[in-house]
Amino acid sequence: MGFVRVRDIRERQKPQTIQVRVIRKWISKGKKEELCYQFVDIYGDGIEATAEVKDIEHFDSLIHLYSCYNVSEYICTGPRTYMATVEHVASLVIGQKTVLEPITSVDIPNVYFRFATYEAIKRRIKDWKLLTDYIGRVENNCLRSTGKGKQLRKTRIRDDMENEVDITLWPEMGHLITDEVVVGDIIAITSTMVTEYNGRLQLESTHLTTVAVNPEFPQTIEHINRLRALPATHSAATEERTVTLLDLRLLSRENIQSTRNFLCDAKITKIHEDRGWYYVLCSKCSKKLYPQEDSDALIFVCKDEANIIPIFRYCVNTTITDKTGSADAVFFNDSMQELLNISCEEMVKKHANTMNPKIIPDELKAAIDKPRRLHLSLKNDGKIVINNVSNSAPATDKDSPNIGTSTFTPATPLSKAGTSKRQLSESPGKPRSPQSFLTKTTHNNSTNYLLH
Repeated sequence: MGFVRVRDIRERQKPQTIQVRVIRKWISKGKKEELCYQFVDIYGDGIEATAEVKDIEHFDSLIHLYSCYNVSEYICTGPRTYMATVEHVASLVIGQKTVLEPITSVDIPNVYFRFATYEAIKRRIKDWKLLTDYIGRVENNCLRSTGKGKQLRKTRIRDDMENEVDITLWPEMGHLITDEVVVGDIIAITSTMVTEYNGRLQLESTHLTTVAVNPEFPQTIEHINRLRALPATHSAATEERTVTLLDLRLLSRENIQSTRNFLCDAKITKIHEDRGWYYVLCSKCSKKLYPQEDSDALIFVCKDEANIIPIFRYCVNTTITDKTGSADAVFFNDSMQELLNISCEEMVKKHANTMNPKIIPDELKAAIDKPRRLHLSLKNDGKIVINNVSNSAPATDKDSPNIGTSTFTPATPLSKAGTSKRQLSESPGKPRSPQSFLTKTTHNNSTNYLLH
């Protein structure tokens, strides 16, 4: 059987069989309601397919998201002209006679990106025909309040040509970028509308928008390498001043609606065991996974997706201390991996005899009371996030500033610092016997960690 590439399909063309994965489904709310799908082929090219909403039960019985099909007997028509998710000269119309033959394929991508250039998005301002995908490095990330009291997520990113663009997530999509996203992270965002605000290009979320933070897909590797090679911006360099924990306590009382970056010489003095040290995400939707025991295998499952791979990420809640006081701080994946020189997945495998995120490995405990230079962000809500770690020793007693000589003038008198907590997403399973060890295998189309 011969297959045609998705990119070669043209309007009014006689249909030939295509081999695709279905990666999206939604109801379009344009001039008329349509049942819409996004198909992607083995080359990573995408095309949209539409059907009548009245046929939704028929297609629900045939089409399952992230499954693959040989598709034939469709109609080639022009592209959708309102909020299209794919830039293509054609789209497909599918109906009762369309043949959808299920196939098994691990080679067809389960994501679709078509990143626009800065010049291209300038031409798309307030043009709702085509939604925009974009990728960039985070320069700022914060919440902003509107005049009506709503909270918007505002994230500034810089592309590989050093153009800056703002991302605005409306409240219903604000969960796509959280406070865990810090300066230097890479964001790939899809299906946005291009607008302009205060003279700057802005990508506004739609109901179809997705976000991948530090995406580890073949389609994004070259982009990520170029973005990570960018020099630090002038603003980032000037903001990363050396401060004490007292300075941070005073700054946290100021009403500044932005994330600020600093250096601080301090050490971890406590790890909050009850908060856990890692969490597990779905490789497809980035939502939390749930542990499920099945015979001698521990399977991580997603409530929405099948055929997934668990992604392990550090999240270590600590107390850090310097000569001016103590504060709570969170080490997320990149900073903890830099500190321990081992990935979270490798650490979980190494300690497969526990698998309980509330049992702290000896490697983490060994990091306590060791002086570090911490590259951190002070969030607008006062939370401290550690972005990176180096082994530079803190200042000696002779060089250390006195508490009374803070670099910053407090806006208000010092009060007792509060603590901020972050709930662990999940508790992956029961402790295992010390004789157990972890190996990766396959079980029921999921990636499992088999304990012997």
